[in-house]
Amino acid sequence: MYDDDIIAAIATGYAVAAIGIVRVSGRGSLELLEKIFTKKPPYEHRKIYYGHITDSNGEIIDEVLVSVFKAPNSYTGEDSFEISCHGGLSVLNFVLERVLEAGARMAQPGEFTKRAFLNGKIDLSQAEAVEKIISSKSKRALFIAQRQLAGKFSSKIEKIREKILFLMAENEVIIDHPEEDISSIETKEKLNMLIDIKKQLKAILKSSQYGDVIFEGVVLAIIGKPNVGKSSLLNILTGTSRSIVTDIPGTTRDVVSGNFNIKGIPCTILDTAGIRETNDVIENIGVQRSKKALKEADIVIAMFDASNMLDERDTGIIDYAVKHSNKVIGVINKTDIKKANFMLPFDKIVEISCKNETGVDKLEDTIADSVINLESDTDIVSLNANQKESLKKGIDICDKLIDDFKRGADPALIGVDFISLADSIDDIIGKISNEDMLDTMFKKFCIGK
Repeated sequence: MYDDDIIAAIATGYAVAAIGIVRVSGRGSLELLEKIFTKKPPYEHRKIYYGHITDSNGEIIDEVLVSVFKAPNSYTGEDSFEISCHGGLSVLNFVLERVLEAGARMAQPGEFTKRAFLNGKIDLSQAEAVEKIISSKSKRALFIAQRQLAGKFSSKIEKIREKILFLMAENEVIIDHPEEDISSIETKEKLNMLIDIKKQLKAILKSSQYGDVIFEGVVLAIIGKPNVGKSSLLNILTGTSRSIVTDIPGTTRDVVSGNFNIKGIPCTILDTAGIRETNDVIENIGVQRSKKALKEADIVIAMFDASNMLDERDTGIIDYAVKHSNKVIGVINKTDIKKANFMLPFDKIVEISCKNETGVDKLEDTIADSVINLESDTDIVSLNANQKESLKKGIDICDKLIDDFKRGADPALIGVDFISLADSIDDIIGKISNEDMLDTMFKKFCIGK
């Protein structure tokens, strides 16, 4: 599925720093190192060598440290080395050019990790974890990705796979010896095993949805009539003054966004223009954009003013929120000058005072619990769209197999379904036959990874 050229890339990004790293991997890479490095062989595995990178005329390019890794005990599973040189962009480029001149080629995006996958150093879920470690936006996301890279998720899938293989073997015994009752377990126990497998696959699918929240974040939209405190709330949550705050209704003419983090969950919050009938052409454009933002938001924060009774505009806000969102948090602001008591038709309601900044912690907890309600992150995983589809396929096949056993289907037909189930599980951790899909996945990575 790939050639074994020597590949090279700058692994530390194109930015000036004290140290920069050029990564090289492939069959014959250590022979290439001998051509460009003043320290000559032998090179031992996991040893660091001091010397100089020289050009083709023997002139010194830079003073460096070279780390050597020998197959199969390297990141890629191939002979490889890393040159730690001075971190100026010119120096990095000169060193990389020398490596290319000596016989390497530029690595494609993600090619080092792709080779690690193809050489069996990591499976597909671990490869996903590498990309997530690089792009993590919070410590929580980083820890989850590190667990996945360490193989915690892979081992769980392997245990499920072992159960499937056991059931497949039992079914083959029945096919090969139809006249003899030599199966080691009863049909009822097989059904219970399939039900348990289905339950575990559904739990993994659910945990991957939590993973999407941790790594991709959520979008919040604040809805409310003008001057209820929407802009003030955005400013408090983001710790900035993104929105102009005045006592004049209609100040916010467009959707204003801000970013912040709640319990390791990246959040984008949208301060929408107050939804109301207006003859102001510019404000009306803002109102229409607000309605669009509300439809696209993961959570709607419907905001109301405790210093006044609900009116027709508030009722319209409530109806609009209920109609266009499955997750609505009711927020009652201005409790420091509370004059009215009213009921809101939402499951989650929080009272706050933007002026005094009280109740905001409770609102943040409510937001976090609305998207992830777990005591522990241990089971959260990050999966790509293809892996999720394989999980859904596996769940559907489990349903079919359960039905097969209940109605006493032909063992040969059951065997076909078991093969499909095993294939769907293999696809989750990396049995891939479509090279185009593989290339697409690894192109998400940076060049040096």
